[in-house]
Amino acid sequence: MNKFQEELKGNIEGSVHFDPISRRVYSVDASIFEVEPQVIIIPNSKKDLQKALEIAHYFKVPVTARGAATGITGGCLGRGAIIDLSKSLNKLIEINQEHQYAICEPGLIQDELNHQLSTYGLRLGPDTSTGNRATLGGMLANNAAGSRSLHYGKMVDAVEEVEIALANGELLHLSPLTEPEWQVKLCLASKEGDIYREVERIRRTYRQEIIKRFPNIPRRVSGYNLDELIKPYPLNLAKLIAGSEGTLGIATQIKMTVVPKIQASSLCLIFFDDLLDALKQVPELLIHKPVALELIDDQIIELGRASPSLRGQMDWLQGNPKALLIIEIAGANEQQTQEKSQMILSHAQNKKMGYTQVILSAPSQMAKVWTLRKAGLGILLSKRTYSRAIAFLEDISVSPNRLADFMSRFCKYLERKGKSAGIYGHVGSGCMHIRPYIDLQDPKEFVLMRQMMRDIAVLLLEFDGSLSGEHGDGLIRSWLNPLMFGDQLMQAFKDLKTAFDPSHLLNPGKIIPLPPEFEELRTQPGQTLVEPTTFLNFKAEGGFALAADLCNGNGLCRKKENVMCPSFQATNEEFHSTRARAQTLRSIIHSRLPLKDFTSQGLHNVMDLCLSCKGCKTECPSQVDMAKMKSEFLFHFQEENGYSLRSRLFSSIGLINKWTVPFAPLFNILSKLAWVKKGLERLGISSKRTLPPLSKKRFSDWFKAFPQPSHLKESVILFNDTFNEFNHPEVGQAAVYILNALGYKVIVPQWKCCGRPALTKGVLKQAREQAHTLLSQLGPLAMDGIPIIGLEPSCILTIKDDYSSLLPEEDPFFPLAETIIASCITLDEFLAQLVQKNQFHLPFNESKKKVKVHGHCHQKALVGMEPTLIVLKAIPGFEVTEIPSGCCGMAGSFGYELEHYAISMQIGELRLFPAIRESHPDTEIVANGMSCRHQIFDGTNRTAKHLAEIIYQHMITS
Repeated sequence: MNKFQEELKGNIEGSVHFDPISRRVYSVDASIFEVEPQVIIIPNSKKDLQKALEIAHYFKVPVTARGAATGITGGCLGRGAIIDLSKSLNKLIEINQEHQYAICEPGLIQDELNHQLSTYGLRLGPDTSTGNRATLGGMLANNAAGSRSLHYGKMVDAVEEVEIALANGELLHLSPLTEPEWQVKLCLASKEGDIYREVERIRRTYRQEIIKRFPNIPRRVSGYNLDELIKPYPLNLAKLIAGSEGTLGIATQIKMTVVPKIQASSLCLIFFDDLLDALKQVPELLIHKPVALELIDDQIIELGRASPSLRGQMDWLQGNPKALLIIEIAGANEQQTQEKSQMILSHAQNKKMGYTQVILSAPSQMAKVWTLRKAGLGILLSKRTYSRAIAFLEDISVSPNRLADFMSRFCKYLERKGKSAGIYGHVGSGCMHIRPYIDLQDPKEFVLMRQMMRDIAVLLLEFDGSLSGEHGDGLIRSWLNPLMFGDQLMQAFKDLKTAFDPSHLLNPGKIIPLPPEFEELRTQPGQTLVEPTTFLNFKAEGGFALAADLCNGNGLCRKKENVMCPSFQATNEEFHSTRARAQTLRSIIHSRLPLKDFTSQGLHNVMDLCLSCKGCKTECPSQVDMAKMKSEFLFHFQEENGYSLRSRLFSSIGLINKWTVPFAPLFNILSKLAWVKKGLERLGISSKRTLPPLSKKRFSDWFKAFPQPSHLKESVILFNDTFNEFNHPEVGQAAVYILNALGYKVIVPQWKCCGRPALTKGVLKQAREQAHTLLSQLGPLAMDGIPIIGLEPSCILTIKDDYSSLLPEEDPFFPLAETIIASCITLDEFLAQLVQKNQFHLPFNESKKKVKVHGHCHQKALVGMEPTLIVLKAIPGFEVTEIPSGCCGMAGSFGYELEHYAISMQIGELRLFPAIRESHPDTEIVANGMSCRHQIFDGTNRTAKHLAEIIYQHMITS
């Protein structure tokens, strides 16, 4: 450990990381760059941050501040120290309703601020598509805006005051100053006075050049905001910090203007057969003063239709448009917004804009439109190929009145270069998000990308435009700033930078370029990737390398809602995000970490808190399947380092249950005894858990003796999973009663484990053998086309989702697996289909009952909760609500493991446990997953029931 490291370790209360894997985790954001830092510092407090800066300044180590790292320019990447402000410096300090401002720390998330503000009828104006994970510090650094900037402006318009830490750790408070107050600052004999005197010189010296070179357009976030210096008093240096990308100082406290929430809104959608035709309508539509005017092209629409993350969200589409304009109208009430929307609709129809025009007023429908718009950036990157929609011309901006002409020239340029692109944007502000498809593995494509950037920069100058209207310069565009701003303004930028940061230690290379450009890319031209030999079949992903490389760093796994990613939601640590896991795997594939790390304890540490929830498979716009990659990793890790007894036991839980069920009463007594729990703890099983009790009678034994009605004609197969067979046969019994009552004869094959426990633990050879056994058994039945109905979501969905990966295509069982997969369905889906066909006829007790539903992670990811809700809402007297709970935290055996018990319960406490505790004791809790039900009991002392149990419980039975 060198002296710099020793000083940090000895003086920082937070955490400091120098290890290679942590440095690789923090070497990416959502850009095309990958820059390895020397050290990662996660301060506990402002004092910690100051101390870190002081030490780095002493040792002349560059420093880059980081929030959620959702930026697409490489703005938060650096070779020196990365200071992550998102974990601890994330407090909301004050909301002042009367004067409409909020004060917060830089790590606070935009949506969390708005959630707190909503209590007062307020919100932050800038509204980014990454609002569920973007931090306010990052938004300030990038001068963020978002879809509603027509109405609310950018962060430079919202920021009132800011406290920054300079490169040496010294604090500086910046706020609006009248002319007399400004003069006082100029007379200070201090670092602060030096800064103000240099700023005064810059504003006087470069005034005419600023007027000449700064484009007069709604969106420009390139360069420093020198145009703020030539405005009338009061002058406010906080406005310079907006868009400065952490190069002048690191914000420690931000005071922002907040605004009243929109009282009512509606959307007018206009569908076009031609993109340029849509853009030509923008100036006329702006006459109506919309809150937002957005465009989406056909590529995003078609990818959205295919995206699992947008399942059921696209029913508002009309036809197959080449472009869609979204016009948001706001008003004091619904009547006012309807009148305004109708005016736009009539205008559009009279002018023959598009082929169809639609007004949406229902919040649920409007939310679907915004979901697609916000997902645009991510889903463009979901194509499973290395020719990707790259962000290098991402947010170019011109006047809205010249946008159609500019885009006509741009599209012709793309055509000449033989390139297609995904296109969307804030067209009302003249800001376009354009992502040409480029394969950065190809050296010729890399050269073309650079040529395109320079060519379009020249075109933008012709249109008095800006290279960036939203995301800033970062590493991707700073090299073009001399072309865009000229020598004089570049000197002004350097003078300003030197005034605040004389040693140029704060985020070097951003705004003021540092050659060489494009030296450190995520994908290096001409590089040969390492493609590990895998046990699982990764053909659908394009191979294991591409499966990991699908992660584009957008950071959606840092959000705090839905399933993905439970470990990040609990820890708020980048190291335990899906992005970190994918990035570590990528680093091995790209030879930035040695291949031996593929079986290392270091990689195990990164993968350890992945709960295999599959949330990322659906919720990640690129559909990164980390659960599958973790299984593959665990297989290699254990083949190299040995299988623990605990892994062997958990992966064989079905056989263990089979052997011990004859002694169920004794087992159930012993498993609760302290000395037994202590013994299990030596195996790594938490003594705070009680093992699931065994049933005295196996489900299959009960079923053999059960007389089904003789008149039943149609048959269904009930898949008898391990937990139904040995632990909770009452679930299967209820399902049989229900299916019989609906007119179905139930076939129950002999119990065979699906292999889910072995698959999760990476015991893949055993999992494949179990798959072969089960497929052999189900094969003859499936050939008859009989539905195979599953009760335990993880088990039936293992067959449906994992068997095509577990078996190689040359496996003789592979064709049979495809047939059986097509027959598999959850009980919820099967019953929901009957409800929708008006065939769900059961004799119910009509009693009022509140029901809360928690969904199993795999069910949410692969099926969705709609079938469960449809069935429950079909029961007379039921008042049904879904708990917005994400993962329960148990995740099969995960929550039983000694080292995972605490975080397992922590995940449950995020949303699930509080929601259940707040419910009335008479409220029924529905949870189809056995591990979910046990976690709920352990965390709340409430008994949850399977859907089948709830239905049967409320049936009238003779």
